[in-house]
Amino acid sequence: MQIRNPIILVGIGVAMILIACVTIGTSYITAEETIKNPYPVTLETVNEIIPLPAKDRYGYERGIFEYQDYEVKRNESLYIIMRRYDISPQDIYKMQQKAEGVANLSRMVPGQQYRIYFKDDKPVSFIWHPELTQYVTVDWRDGLRIENGEIPVRFVTKEASGIIQSSLYESIVGQGHSHFLGSELAAVFAWQVDFFSLRNGDHFKVIYEERYAGDEFVGIGDVKAAEFQHRGQTHRAFFFNNDERRGYFDENGNSLEKDLLKAPFRYSQRISSSFSRSRFHPILRRNRPHYGTDYAAPTGTPILAVGDGIVTEAQRRGGNGNIVQIRHNGSYRTAYLHLNGFAPGIRKGVKVEQGQVIGYVGQTGLATGPHLCYRMYVNDQPINSVKADLPASDSLEEALMPELQRIIDRYQGLLENLQLAEKVAEIDESVDNQPKTAP
Repeated sequence: MQIRNPIILVGIGVAMILIACVTIGTSYITAEETIKNPYPVTLETVNEIIPLPAKDRYGYERGIFEYQDYEVKRNESLYIIMRRYDISPQDIYKMQQKAEGVANLSRMVPGQQYRIYFKDDKPVSFIWHPELTQYVTVDWRDGLRIENGEIPVRFVTKEASGIIQSSLYESIVGQGHSHFLGSELAAVFAWQVDFFSLRNGDHFKVIYEERYAGDEFVGIGDVKAAEFQHRGQTHRAFFFNNDERRGYFDENGNSLEKDLLKAPFRYSQRISSSFSRSRFHPILRRNRPHYGTDYAAPTGTPILAVGDGIVTEAQRRGGNGNIVQIRHNGSYRTAYLHLNGFAPGIRKGVKVEQGQVIGYVGQTGLATGPHLCYRMYVNDQPINSVKADLPASDSLEEALMPELQRIIDRYQGLLENLQLAEKVAEIDESVDNQPKTAP
């Protein structure tokens, strides 16, 4: 049908202009704007924009590179892994040479993770994780590039509690918590609580951090505050950290850290024979002094230095078997007997730090089974390490007490209100859950 009325024609024209303006909306532009931006993004062009491929955590474009993840097997090395992908011995040697000062590619350990990237079915890169959140990139696409990298870690504040039935480890793992939490909690109270003689009914409460790389759990962060009731005594710990001091303190600012650990293990080990001035020796068949505490443990169990010091002996010596002795200061020294072997680098004259692995449980010398004979001396006189009153570190300076009090005020109520629950619960986001970066 033909429209002849000019008024109607004008109305239709105006309506079409209005409809066009509404359709374009905020994307409507003037001629002047077109000159400034000759390729404006309008509703008609937005669907034509092709986004760049997203990169993965190692910086490789998704969709362009393919990869396979592996675990380092026993007796595997960089050479064995690279030869599996037809990398020449000469190129492997170049990798090792260029890595000097950046990473030690010869120290691969079974269980470590690595990834091989492929492009057009050809291997182009090797990612090795010496630690869960640290990695080394070996890329040979354009020349040879070797770099260290770190996966960003996020922290989630959580809480846990429990009643001891047999051991701290079983209580924590039995509730579904990470066994790493048991290790951290034992380290916090290593100087106050005898974890080798826990009683049924002892209990703990703890506010702590879990570390995640993406969605993958990679370990425990800081224990922020904790309470441990043992043999009727309640011990509390609050984490303090600034430029001047770092450590755990009680409500009065007293340090929870001692100069020596209570025992040379990460977890509880059964005491098979105690300190005695006269004990029947099972091999020599006669009574003689036993100036140590025997801990029965599986062969190969790591043994820790109970404090900073200097190794004064690391050798095999008669009935003592493999022995390590450490001088901690002018008064204290400790000895570790019947070792299966020494940790790398442990020899006479080297410095060791508290908690450092110095050897492994064995049964060398006069021993009927795998165990550690642990001895402590004060002024060269043997003492019972289990009953020793170990010296404490310095208390917090008076000037720092207000800062500690603010930390106590933040967590004390949370600990008091924390029920002896059977599961981990996330802390409210408002409580000390500010964004952090990995240390």
